[in-house]
Amino acid sequence: MSRVVITLALAASGLLAQAPTPGPLIRLYPVAVDAGGQPVTDLTADDFKITDQNKPGTIVAFHQPRTEAPPKLDVLEFSNRTSRAPHTTAILFDMINLVDSDRNEAWKTLDKTLPQLESGEHVYFYVLNLEGTLIPIHQMGAPAPDDKTWNQNVAAAFDKVMKASSHARPVQIGAEEQQKRTFKAFEDLANTLSSFPGRRDILWIANGLTTVDDPKLEASNGDWVEKALYVPHLGVTLANDGVAVDPYVFIGNVNADVNYNMDQMALLTGGHYYSRQDVKTVVNQVAQDAASSYTLLYDPGPDNWNNKWHHLHATCERKGAKVQLRERYYAVADSRTPVERNKAGLMAAFQSPGDFAAVGLRVKFVPLDGKAGVHLEIRIDPSDLQWHEQAGKYSGAFYCLISDRNGSAPLGEPSVTDLQPELTADQYKSALKDGLPFNPDHPISDAVKQVRVIVLDQTTNEVGSITFPVK
Repeated sequence: MSRVVITLALAASGLLAQAPTPGPLIRLYPVAVDAGGQPVTDLTADDFKITDQNKPGTIVAFHQPRTEAPPKLDVLEFSNRTSRAPHTTAILFDMINLVDSDRNEAWKTLDKTLPQLESGEHVYFYVLNLEGTLIPIHQMGAPAPDDKTWNQNVAAAFDKVMKASSHARPVQIGAEEQQKRTFKAFEDLANTLSSFPGRRDILWIANGLTTVDDPKLEASNGDWVEKALYVPHLGVTLANDGVAVDPYVFIGNVNADVNYNMDQMALLTGGHYYSRQDVKTVVNQVAQDAASSYTLLYDPGPDNWNNKWHHLHATCERKGAKVQLRERYYAVADSRTPVERNKAGLMAAFQSPGDFAAVGLRVKFVPLDGKAGVHLEIRIDPSDLQWHEQAGKYSGAFYCLISDRNGSAPLGEPSVTDLQPELTADQYKSALKDGLPFNPDHPISDAVKQVRVIVLDQTTNEVGSITFPVK
């Protein structure tokens, strides 16, 4: 194992240059349900078959939904698996894509139904006004706390925004500008959501979707995804940010074309289309889908990135189980090297306001005798990492980044360790039971209040992190 100190920018170092060279992977979060619509959470990778443009896809990594109980922890021991898989929902009340006759009714009904949510925790609320401006009612990040009860008192702020928009949409906002501003709102929300761990959804309240065709493309069919302006950029952004859009027709009538376009938005992003259900039911269903979703990474191959739309199809080998997942992606080439992708993954976790749980971590610390520092006993869940098995040996390649924090932000330069374990079959079996150990000493100054440990799989770019107090 080699250890180096790196700059905050994670500038080129000999350590990072040792990364393997996997190609870009497609991340999917399929949900499986039985004939009664109940989640099926015990499928294996062998139960899934993926095709891309009717060609079989190679599944590189597969993880079942987390259903295990939180681990029992010792004194001064911490875990990033202390609860169910995290999930964040941003509700977007889209005035620009609601017809005038439905806008007021939807507003008044939301005033009454938002307080019925079981909890406002990890749920945020925005309005896209008639000018196409995104207005936070309960926003993500500072200064808004993650208040569980914000929805009980939301009416005053919501009503103020709505009363300021008691006019028609400005005439200078034509169909193309309307579409552009709608998509920008999605992208702005997705960029903010990307810093949150776990599944992320935009619950989009509208009753239509105005789309404008790209004049450079042939209108050979009625598929708006294939021919509409700005949709490739939107699809790539939402996929990179790991955000699904769930269209929600809350009030009003919709025609077949609107139903089709909104349903296609869900299939494009891995969301679900809801119609005329109450807010509480829909928010709970979105959270349930997130909690019961699988994580599937597959390798399209190096020749697949042709700047075109690709159709995905998934089947389940288990009788009676139906799979729901994102059905398209835009195959834009990722010009970054594997090293640059690894850097980006580390930096995202390093700068995030919260922790990520895709890779399970447990950390216990002991103060060093006579020294300003702590001894860390890190246990990494090997089932969340990619291993190469050959001749009875299991080898992997991971980074472990350790960062000091003052309670709200990083302090100084983090350190990163290149972990390239090679385990016997017995050692691998033991690690599956007790965790893969890494036990460094870590010096800390008087200003340090917290330490963050980040582990990144160099093959899949999956990340786990945990932040814990040391004072």
